[in-house]
Amino acid sequence: MSAVAVVGASPRNFWTNCAIHNLRSFNPDLGVVPVTPNHETIAGLGTVASVADLTVAPRAAVIAIRREASVEAVRELTAAGTRDIVLVTDGFVERGDELGRELQAELVKIVSGTGTRLWGPNCVGFADFEERICAVAEPMWLEARPGPVSIVSQSGALLSALVAAAHEENLGLDFTVSTGNGAVTGVPEALLIALERPATKVVCVYLEGISREKLPAFERAFTYARESGKQIVVLKSGVSERGQRAVLSHTASISGTDSVLSELLRQHGVLRADGIDELMRLATLSLLGAKAGRARSVSILGGSGGAAALCSDLADRYGVELSVFADKTVSRIRELAGPGSFIDNPLDVIGVKKREGDESINGLVFADPNTGLVLMPWSVQFPSDSPEQAVHTWNWNDLARLSSVHGMPLVITSMAPVPVTDWVRDYRERHPHVAVVHNLRLTFSALSKLFPALPKEKHAVPSAAEERVLSEADSRELVAAAGLPVVGGVRVPRGEDVVAAAENLRAPFAVKVVAPVSHKSRIGGVLLGIGDRADLAAAVKQIEANVVASGLPTDTIEGCLVEEMVFGREILVGLNTDPVLGRYVVVGLGGTATELANRSTTRRLPLAPGEAEELLAAVGVTDHEAALGALTGLCASFADGVLSGYETVEINPLVVTPAECAAADAVVTRFEEA
Repeated sequence: MSAVAVVGASPRNFWTNCAIHNLRSFNPDLGVVPVTPNHETIAGLGTVASVADLTVAPRAAVIAIRREASVEAVRELTAAGTRDIVLVTDGFVERGDELGRELQAELVKIVSGTGTRLWGPNCVGFADFEERICAVAEPMWLEARPGPVSIVSQSGALLSALVAAAHEENLGLDFTVSTGNGAVTGVPEALLIALERPATKVVCVYLEGISREKLPAFERAFTYARESGKQIVVLKSGVSERGQRAVLSHTASISGTDSVLSELLRQHGVLRADGIDELMRLATLSLLGAKAGRARSVSILGGSGGAAALCSDLADRYGVELSVFADKTVSRIRELAGPGSFIDNPLDVIGVKKREGDESINGLVFADPNTGLVLMPWSVQFPSDSPEQAVHTWNWNDLARLSSVHGMPLVITSMAPVPVTDWVRDYRERHPHVAVVHNLRLTFSALSKLFPALPKEKHAVPSAAEERVLSEADSRELVAAAGLPVVGGVRVPRGEDVVAAAENLRAPFAVKVVAPVSHKSRIGGVLLGIGDRADLAAAVKQIEANVVASGLPTDTIEGCLVEEMVFGREILVGLNTDPVLGRYVVVGLGGTATELANRSTTRRLPLAPGEAEELLAAVGVTDHEAALGALTGLCASFADGVLSGYETVEINPLVVTPAECAAADAVVTRFEEA
C-alpha cells in the first residue's frame, strides 16, 4: 500500500489538516502518516516523531514546517527515494532576503539529479487522479472525476478553484498541481510532465510569468504538445501594471511584453484564455477537436428568431467566423424549409419538411464543407425523459448521431442557466463527443479563439528614455544605411541658410526639429505643408520658439530637417526588443491613424515564410514588392545587420505609393547602458 507522509501535522495547522483530509477522503485505502513529535495521534492516525522514524519510504510527502527545518526534511525524504515532495512552506526567494535565496539554492542542490519531484516551495500540492493521490494542502473539490484534462497552476490559492471550475464544466481530470516558486519543478517542467501522461489530452495553465531562464523549457513543452497533438490553454495574469506588481511580489518571476507573449503562444498553437471560465470552455472545445485542420468557421442551428439574432450579435461582438454555406447546401435547405425561413447562418428555419437522416436540414449543415463546428443554442429547459419532451430528446440524439457520423464537433449551449436533468447527465455519458454546456456568451468568447473572424491585437511601441533616442536626422541616416528608402530631404545645421540647403527639394515641405526627442509634434517641433521655399526660414524660427517654450534646452537643438512631403498609404513599422522573449516587429496603421485606430499586428523575429505578407495585408497592402522588400529588409537588419545594435526602430509613417515606398519619419533608440 502506498503511503504519504504529512510533515508538521498539528490540530492547529490549517495546511496539514487539509492535506490529511484530502488524502483520506480521495482514497480511503491510502496510508497517511502524520509526522510530528508533539502528538501521538492526528485525526485518528498514529504519528511518527520525525522523517527518520518512517518505517517505509513514502510515495509522497507534504511538508509544512519552518523553512530551515523544511530543507532538512526534503534532504531526508529525497535520500529515502520519495517520488513527490510538496513543500508548502514559504519564505524562500519570494521573501527577498539572503537566507531565503540560500535555502532555495540548497533545495535545488538536494533534489537535482534525483528521481524526486519537488513541488514548491510556497505551493499547495498535486493530485494524481490515476493513482488516487490528492496531496493538496487546501480545501479541494474532491468530487472531480478522472478524465483527459490536466491543470498546472503557478498559484496555489487558485488550484482548488480551477479544479472546481473543471468539475462545473463537466471535465474529467488526470493530474493537477501548483508549482509555487518552482525551485526545481516549475511551470514548464510540470507542463511537460502533464503532457507526457497518456490520459492527458488538454492542459490548462494558470501562468503569472515567464523568466528568461525558463523560456527554452516553455518552448520545449509547447513543441512537444504540438507534435503530440495535445492542446495547451493558458490563462496569464499580470497584464496590467498593477497586476505585474502583484505577480512580482508573489512569485519573484516576470513576464515579457504581453503582446509578444501572445505572439509566442500563437506561434506554438497555444490558446490563451481571458478568465477561468473561458479557460475551461476552451478545454471543452479542444477535446471536441475544434482546432486547426478543419474549416475555420462555425455553423449555428438557430432554432428560433431570437436565438439566431442573439448568436449573430455575439459572433459579431467576439469576432467568430461564421460558415458561408456552400451553394448546394443552401439550395437543398430551401427545398426543405417552410415559408418565412431565414436561410443563412445562423439558420432560422420554420415549417421543416424533413427532420430525419443525412438529407435533413441538420444533416446538410453537418455535411457542409464549410462547417468546422456546429453550435445549437438551446433556448428552453434541458430535455428530460418525460413523454412530452420526446421531440427534444429525439432531436438531441439525432444531433449526436450526425456529429459522430461526420466527425463534426457539436456544442449544445443553454441560453440561460437551466437545471441539468438526469437525462442530460446520461446523454453526456453516452455521447462524450458532444459538449453540453451553459452560458452562450462564454461559448462565443471561447469560439473566437478557435475560429477568429478578424483577429485584433492592441499594441503600443514602448517609448524609450529620451536620452537614448537618436534624432530623426540620425535615425533617418541609419535606416537609409540599412537599405530602407527615405523621402527626399536635407539636414540643415542650426544657423545655416535653410532656403539654400533645400534648393534641390520639391515643395510642399515638412520641417522638423533635429533634437534628441521622440515626440516632436507634441512640442511643436514639426510644421507640415509649407508650399513655398521662401517660407522655410520663418518655419525654422517658429519651430525653435515652440520647442524652447516647451522646455527643451536651446543647446540640444542641432538644427532642422527639411523633407519633401509624399502622399500614399501610411503604415507604422516598429521593431522592438523584449528582455525575455526576444525581438519582434509590430505593423499597423501609421501617421495620425496610429493612435486613433490602434490596429496593429505583432510577429516575433525572425519572420517565418509568408508572415511579412500577412503583416502588410493586415494594413491593406498586398502584392507590393517594394513594401515587402522594405519590411523584410528592415527585419533582417534588426536581427543581424546595421540595426542589430539598437533596442528599437520605429518608422512612422512608411509611405506606400502604388509602386514605391519610403520612410517619412524614423526614431531609433539605443540600448540602455548596463
